[in-house]
Amino acid sequence: MALSLAFGLRRLVGGRRAPPDEPGLVLIVRFDLMGDVVNALSAATAARLRWPRARVAFMGPPAWQPIVRRCPAVDELIPFDGGAVTHWPAVLNPAVWASAAGAVRSVRKRHFDVAISVYGPIAGAVVGLSGARWRIGYRAEAPRWSFDEALPGRRRNGGPPEAELAARLVHDSAPAWQTVVATADASQAAALTRPLVVLHPGAAHGEAKRWPDEHWATLARTLAPDVGALAVVGLDDARPTADRMAEAAAIHDLTGGTSLDELIGLLAGADAVVSTDSGPGHLARALGRRVVMLHGPTDVAIHGPGDPASRALRVDLPCGPCYSFDRPAECRFGDVLCMQWLSPDRVRDAVLDVMASPEREV
Repeated sequence: MALSLAFGLRRLVGGRRAPPDEPGLVLIVRFDLMGDVVNALSAATAARLRWPRARVAFMGPPAWQPIVRRCPAVDELIPFDGGAVTHWPAVLNPAVWASAAGAVRSVRKRHFDVAISVYGPIAGAVVGLSGARWRIGYRAEAPRWSFDEALPGRRRNGGPPEAELAARLVHDSAPAWQTVVATADASQAAALTRPLVVLHPGAAHGEAKRWPDEHWATLARTLAPDVGALAVVGLDDARPTADRMAEAAAIHDLTGGTSLDELIGLLAGADAVVSTDSGPGHLARALGRRVVMLHGPTDVAIHGPGDPASRALRVDLPCGPCYSFDRPAECRFGDVLCMQWLSPDRVRDAVLDVMASPEREV
């Protein structure tokens, strides 16, 4: 309420302003998880196309800097984890709020011409307080009066892909699917036999996104004869799944053993990537790789890879898609049939299909 009042007063006092035709400084703000930031890079690419002479700055969590700095459309990174102010117990820590206030002050000193909130009330508040000449965002996804140009619409099941929603904020055109260039260490991929398929069984935002371990093991066993090498990546929580796969087929278990730089290099060298709806899957798409993404609670329309060169698989059930955007994906029935009934044979066929398709032009 206080933010809405402050933004409203600013509009009343400052009056209606016009958008700059040729902005010199553009700020794009997106917080949250890896996949969210990856999809937001479509806004940076759209900004580069619309304003080729502008300097584009991207504000996002420091953890994802290795990805953002490999987006050719981004000139500058502004590291700030805006989502931290909403997390428990950080929300009670005065130092966290002092850091947030400092981040806003530093942005205001820059006098940005355009500031764009890709998603969320925290990003919307940062943009609203940025002091930029022109502020853009989706009306329903931020405090009232945050934006000079408040676009209709919001993220919803059945809506456009995340990357398209980000690009629409800047330019009414199709998004660029490849937004990241691999300049990372590719030594691990180079050492593996081609064709290389990378498997990512993890899911950071809800247990309902996970495909059953036995399905991953079956996929590894049935896919191994048709590929040169299978590599499994993920955090430490993916190790039990990798162990099940190792019992079924020869795999290269890299779980818990790659930095983000090394993961970028490995994904960039893959002929296909199989992933749950998670950050590495979206990152592989942004690197121009062909992805087979496994969906259960999340809607393919908005959360899928989007890129026509990739595939998004799910089983349609009356209860889904059930992911509601404001909390981790969990099954209210406790059985996650949407993931259990997604068969390994269907996934294997999709992998072979995308590998047989011609390489796209980028």
